[in-house]
Amino acid sequence: MISKVRPGLKALERMAVYRQLAELGPLRESYAGKFALAAFVGVLVPLATFIVYLLLSRTDWEQMYPALAALVLACFAGYLGMMWALRELLMPIELTAEALRSYIDNRKLPDLPVHFHDRAGKLMEGTQYTLSQLHETINRLERVSDTDDLTGIYNRRAGDKRLGEEVARAERDLQSFQLAFFDINDFKAINDRHGHSAGDACISHIAALLQLNTRRGDWVARWGGDEFVVGLHRNRALKMVMERIIKAIAASPCEIAPGLELRVAVSCGVADYRFGSGAAGVLADADKAMYAAKQFSRADGRSHVAYRHELGEMAPDSDERVPVTAD
Repeated sequence: MISKVRPGLKALERMAVYRQLAELGPLRESYAGKFALAAFVGVLVPLATFIVYLLLSRTDWEQMYPALAALVLACFAGYLGMMWALRELLMPIELTAEALRSYIDNRKLPDLPVHFHDRAGKLMEGTQYTLSQLHETINRLERVSDTDDLTGIYNRRAGDKRLGEEVARAERDLQSFQLAFFDINDFKAINDRHGHSAGDACISHIAALLQLNTRRGDWVARWGGDEFVVGLHRNRALKMVMERIIKAIAASPCEIAPGLELRVAVSCGVADYRFGSGAAGVLADADKAMYAAKQFSRADGRSHVAYRHELGEMAPDSDERVPVTAD
């Protein structure tokens, strides 16, 4: 059932004095100022009333003047001391507010003390606990939202994010990177002949081999269906890495059912990032190279790799043979 009570209305009912003080112009943004006013009303107003009473009821002003002056100075000094103490006692609230702002703005987890047992201590402890739990929940949700359910590698959303980071880094540092686009050959035929569970097994198998045969710092993402993208960060031994991946796929049949194995082949296109082309440009280049590799895979049923810089400017559906690297 949707509540008809306006947000904060019940809390406002318990904050009548605070709400009235907050409406005063000079005190609108000063929490310490509200304490100062409360202290002034509670201490200095009675003192001023007492002094006025003495002045009106007594005539020996010369004898009263030193005592009154000392009393006023002592009360003023006490008032200043009380304001300093209030400022220090308000520090837990200020630190808690700063912690909340810092976490919202920068996702920085605070380090508030949690061993005090009064209300301010419970406020800090509650804030620290709540933000810690929130931080863990957000991280867990991010991991889930960035992970492909079937393979455990990056999904398309996370892959897009990593690719954007690679492009930004390349443009900033003027250092290119490579992108490899993999597609499982005859995947529809595998599903039709052996069932979708066999297709899922092949996808998981290829994802595991891609992860196993790339370096730390490189990344693998399932781009959709039977397609994968691998980001290779300034890999100088690019062809050696691609040959290692292709050989691993050829040497590792996929178990699609207990006692039943299937050899899986892939087509792969590799492209260097061209400065200024953006994420869409390097994806298009790798995709074009992948379709060139697929032409050769259709001819012999094996895995092939094609490199975009070796294709020239021909269209991907051209009948002209193009340089490729095969297993």
